[in-house]
Amino acid sequence: MRLIITEKNNSAQKIAEILSNGAATEKKSFTVPVFRWEDSDGETAVIGTGGHFVGREFPQEKEYKQWKLDLIPGLIDAPLETGPIDGKKNVIKAVQKEAKQADSLVIGTDFDREGELIGLEALEVCLEVNPGLEPTLKRARYSALTKEEIEGAFDNLDELSYPLANAAGARQDIDLIWGAAFTRAVSLVAKAYGANFLSVGRVQSPTLGLIVERELERRAHVAKPFWELFAKFEHPSGHSFEAHHATDKFWDKGEADAALKGTASPGAVKAVTSRKSTSKPPTPYNTNSFQVDASSRLGITPKRAMDLAQDLYDDGFISYPRTDNTIYPDSLPLEKTIASLVKIKDFAAAAPILDKPLHPTQGKKFDAAHPPIYPTHALYPSALDGPKARVYELIVRRFLATFGEPMVTESTRADIEAGSETYFVRGKVVLDPGYAGIYTYARSADEEIPALEEGQQVALDGAPWLIDKETQPPARLSEAKLVQLMDEQGLGTKATRPDIIQKLYNRRYVRNHPPEPTATGIAMYEAFKEYVPDMATSEMTASLEGEMDEIAEEKMTKDEVVEDSRKLVHKTFKDLLEGEEALSKMIWEGMDRDRILGPCIVCQEAGRTKPDGSPNMLRIIRAKKSGKSFVGCTGWEADNPESCDQTFPMPQPNFYEVTPLEENCSVCHRTPRVNVKTRGRAGRPWKLCFNDD
Repeated sequence: MRLIITEKNNSAQKIAEILSNGAATEKKSFTVPVFRWEDSDGETAVIGTGGHFVGREFPQEKEYKQWKLDLIPGLIDAPLETGPIDGKKNVIKAVQKEAKQADSLVIGTDFDREGELIGLEALEVCLEVNPGLEPTLKRARYSALTKEEIEGAFDNLDELSYPLANAAGARQDIDLIWGAAFTRAVSLVAKAYGANFLSVGRVQSPTLGLIVERELERRAHVAKPFWELFAKFEHPSGHSFEAHHATDKFWDKGEADAALKGTASPGAVKAVTSRKSTSKPPTPYNTNSFQVDASSRLGITPKRAMDLAQDLYDDGFISYPRTDNTIYPDSLPLEKTIASLVKIKDFAAAAPILDKPLHPTQGKKFDAAHPPIYPTHALYPSALDGPKARVYELIVRRFLATFGEPMVTESTRADIEAGSETYFVRGKVVLDPGYAGIYTYARSADEEIPALEEGQQVALDGAPWLIDKETQPPARLSEAKLVQLMDEQGLGTKATRPDIIQKLYNRRYVRNHPPEPTATGIAMYEAFKEYVPDMATSEMTASLEGEMDEIAEEKMTKDEVVEDSRKLVHKTFKDLLEGEEALSKMIWEGMDRDRILGPCIVCQEAGRTKPDGSPNMLRIIRAKKSGKSFVGCTGWEADNPESCDQTFPMPQPNFYEVTPLEENCSVCHRTPRVNVKTRGRAGRPWKLCFNDD
């Protein structure tokens, strides 16, 4: 029997359907679907693992399970073991049951580092019960779950790449060692015990740093006032139009007032200039550019976008979504794919692409493993559910746009002299939409201005006016920009970046969209930056990423890279201990600030304050016995019956994200209001007052 092992159950089903010409039948083995058929070559079984089913872990001895600072050096050097992942023992049983009956083995997991590692895990599990399978091992590599791709992959079987698998294995070991050592160390130092432990990660922490640094820039910004001058002119056609003073910003109020007074009617058109420009079609999608576009154009987080793209790939609608490639290989059936897509009404506008030879754009990155992301099946987006339809449509339109013509626009500027002052009006129109006719996200609305000629007089329509403004702090990093910065600084991989950002939300180090760091997140980063700089910056983790690339290229071994990492963990742990007291204070104060909701009105009315005269505050408190959270006053003292016993129930932070609004309830005017949002679900937050009276 030939045994084929895939990464997911639906991949197993698709491959079985294609290779068996629809004859495969499904039966469960230890609740895991197995697809079987027989043909002239004999019996074949296909089974999916559901991702990783074994993982790395520390030894089971007590010394590796206890959270104590003096045990962490031993934890760093502990020999790691391989064991079943929780909930996956049935997968191991099912795989081994099939392996016992097999006389050949084909690994058909996703073609990337993680897929190669899962394939190696599957091989090792099979060899435990059937060592004779090793010499029969083959690897099927494919980039889309289409008939052509799958049949081609199984007609041209390859070998398993041990260097690629070892690169992924090194990442797994390194992340486990870093994460376990510093999550324990920082939690112990900050006295954040139990459910309040502080998660620390090799890539997570410097990514948090990118967000915090931008927030610190925003807070350091000092607003500077400036003035803008506008005037409205009457066009001979009877329509009025607005013009801006030639000075973009007046930084001196006196100069702005002088320009206002110097403006007189009528105005005379001194110059009209027009300039055409072209915008080249976009390059094919790789993972990074897809995540950026899905976030910036669709408002879908990188994590959600990758989940949706994975679903579309598993359904056979798009190619593999984890790729660095921005150049279509010659082997892709481009003309056939376009012809099928333009039959769909939504994409029919792209039909003229087929009237000329196909010359798609190319990016700078080439990856022989996978093509750029492209649609492999034509269907109406309306056949898909909500966000999945939007992502599919984005991928189709981007693909078609790469074969399009440039977009041609014309910008026009007219300068008008009114008294001693000069104003201008500017417009921009699309002359030829080119690729933007199908890739509609790239086209902005026309900004037309009235037809003006040099020497033409235009009277003022009313008095000119000044608008006073002030400079704004830099915007928070959008998730799209964050993904770009992570890519530029070597933080994470194309596959892991969305998960890393999501972890920052899950750990409550950031909130809202775009991500805003919490007080805990800021304190963590600033403490690391001051006392454990290797944890705060990208240099260390980018260096390790480079070494993992060298494993894949067979320039270093997995053991060498993991050992280098252990040495760096020891050094960083030593740095942490040297700043232990100050680091603990900084992080604890940040955690405490996140729990404060606002002043206690009851204490204010009673004249109760803290010993230093500052107001008692309402804060989130976690009950030791029940583990549940409630709102209480910092003025409460266990042995003082006269102290404040004001309390309120609250939505539990494990299920809801609770954010102070720094305002009192508009109804009772007494209790601070908070924003409440269900964790892990889309939707708007709602405002809540804890006071039910």
